[in-house]
Amino acid sequence: MIKTESTGQELRLQPIATVYRTIDQAGPISRIQLARECLMAPGTLTRIARLLMDNHLVQEVASQASTGGRRPVSLAINTAARQLLAVRAGRSHFHLGLCDLSGKLIKKETVEASTDSEETFCAGLITAMRHFISANTQHITALTGVGITLPGLIDSHAGIVHFMPNITVNQLALAQSVQHALEIPCYIGNDTAAMCLAEHYFGTAQTCNNALFISIHNGVRAGMMIHGELYEGCLGAAGEIGHIQVDPLGQRCYCGNFGCLETLVCNPAIENRYNQLSRDHQPATDSYPLENKNIAEICAAAVNLEPLAVNVLKDVAKHLGNVIAMNVNLIRPEKIILSGEIAAAFPVIAPVIQHCMETGTVQGISRAPILEVSPLGQQRWLGGTALVKRALRDGSLLGQLLE
Repeated sequence: MIKTESTGQELRLQPIATVYRTIDQAGPISRIQLARECLMAPGTLTRIARLLMDNHLVQEVASQASTGGRRPVSLAINTAARQLLAVRAGRSHFHLGLCDLSGKLIKKETVEASTDSEETFCAGLITAMRHFISANTQHITALTGVGITLPGLIDSHAGIVHFMPNITVNQLALAQSVQHALEIPCYIGNDTAAMCLAEHYFGTAQTCNNALFISIHNGVRAGMMIHGELYEGCLGAAGEIGHIQVDPLGQRCYCGNFGCLETLVCNPAIENRYNQLSRDHQPATDSYPLENKNIAEICAAAVNLEPLAVNVLKDVAKHLGNVIAMNVNLIRPEKIILSGEIAAAFPVIAPVIQHCMETGTVQGISRAPILEVSPLGQQRWLGGTALVKRALRDGSLLGQLLE
């Protein structure tokens, strides 16, 4: 999202955004109910609803049951009339998805990413999006926006990438570059933060005002919903729990510090730890070479109660649980949502994390957070979809569509 100064036009958009957001959250909803929810005069509401319907953002749906007199007509978001392009720019691949406004996937494609420099990264990303759009024109009636998620420190409000773990960048104005190239509004964000927002819109956190989303892959990061809003902090740097120190005498992290959570809990660290212990306990021979296991195989072994896999993952869960307990004391979420390959071993790690929360947090002041596995899985397009949805709800994208 490209940040703009507050203007009179933005102030005029506030009631329109309020109506759209309320329909999105509570729809299908009658005009009478909508006016009550928005604290708006019926005439004003009618004009705004007509404007949104004329622009194919809202539609009338089947009448509700009548309680006497004229039947009310309900309003709902017109999810199928417009599409958006959601992109997950990973370390080695671009995952592209064409979705409707409900997050339903229409088409998807994965292509190799260009990661030599920020110039080749941008050029490769824009080329991939152009080819994808061109190949799917038959499925596109109105391309509303582009949502791009990627790892690193991302200022989603300014549309600037400050840091990526696999590419050296210098204040990369990615949103502006894409918007100029495709002539479509573009919104960018950290992949974990965006998936936390997706959980709030589409997943298990829809009924939560406060939630903690933890992603464990090549690194460890958290996304935070606080009072129903995604909290990103200064320059999008909030949520870097992977760099909380858990072992002062531990190994050096790529961030420059020692003993960060990420040195013990991310997928490569888990694989290295398990495979090293396997070699220590059972050295390979020429007749029986010892094969390294990946994270999925380690989790499967733990679920099948292989002692070494169980012990390794319980140790990982202890470090993770202690850091989660710190965050519970800070923000007191209603739910904690785990994402990543390690979630496949949830029956093994969940009791350890729960114990850490019971012993490491203040008890009795509120209900203990619910610990769950993300239901969104590998639906990589939902992060970008959530960024576009947020821009529609807050009015910043509505203003461009209604010009």
